Amino acid sequence: MEYSTLGRTGLRVSRAGFGGGGIGQVWGPTTEEAAIHSVHRALELGITFFDVAPAYGDGTAEEALGRALVGRSEEVFVATKVRLRADEMDDVSGAVRRSVDASLSRLRRDSVDVLHVHNRFTERRGEVLHSLSGDDVLGPVLDAYKEMQAAGKTRFIGLSAMDHHVPTMHRLINSGEYDTVLAYYNLLNTTAQLPKPPGAEVFDNGQIIPLARSQGMGIIGIRSHAAGALTPALDRPPAPGDALMEADLRKAALLDFLLEGPIETLSQAAMVFSVMNRDIDTTVPGVKNAAEAEETAHCADQPPIPEARLQHMRELYERDFC
Repeated sequence: MEYSTLGRTGLRVSRAGFGGGGIGQVWGPTTEEAAIHSVHRALELGITFFDVAPAYGDGTAEEALGRALVGRSEEVFVATKVRLRADEMDDVSGAVRRSVDASLSRLRRDSVDVLHVHNRFTERRGEVLHSLSGDDVLGPVLDAYKEMQAAGKTRFIGLSAMDHHVPTMHRLINSGEYDTVLAYYNLLNTTAQLPKPPGAEVFDNGQIIPLARSQGMGIIGIRSHAAGALTPALDRPPAPGDALMEADLRKAALLDFLLEGPIETLSQAAMVFSVMNRDIDTTVPGVKNAAEAEETAHCADQPPIPEARLQHMRELYERDFC
């Protein structure tokens, strides 16, 4: 396993991380026994960074991780999140404290290493579901997160950058107040790193990775497998009318040319591609069983995708896989 420094936090984390959506049953069903075994297998293979959230299975992911870590001696780094509801904004400090205390109880820990804001960031609060404005995030939310730091309940604070308003996200990153960012980046959408091609029909993530890097933030890659589109088969029925998933599945079906040499599955190609980006400190695909933990760890040691195949992929991407 290779390790990197998570930006200015100084934490030395595994390049392959462990996303809690899997053990929270966001990405298909699993059992508590399988979830715990997946964490133990990840630890055996050198994975040290675990990213969970109360929203993953209504606390199920945090509970499973907490149980799995009991009695383990390995050094681990745990990140979790707070998602604020509209009816909690009159008492942000209290809402954040209650959420963190509940998370710590489920995790069986006194503190976490990183606490992320799990809302979407828009120009105005409530513009879309679970959204906060820049003023919210740099005002009462930041104050509440700093209270958690002062209380010793988190070491660092960060942002979850998905489905965001780009100017607002840039403002938050440029503020220098937050230490880490969860960045959406995968084979089907590289706009967190590179400009959006004119012909690509993808959500524009505003090149936040180089911007965050310039601010010294730690960068955590998310959605490396495009919610399951970049796997051999979806592990759950697609939601009716999910246009993004339909489009991603259509595009992913054209990537079989990546399955050569040591890369045998599309999920391996997806993870190798994310790990190849040296601006991303760790990537946290959702893991729900030991086999997925093994594949995640194995991909961190794979050789990069050859340039000729990357060029073919870029050509497809620039014309929206048509």
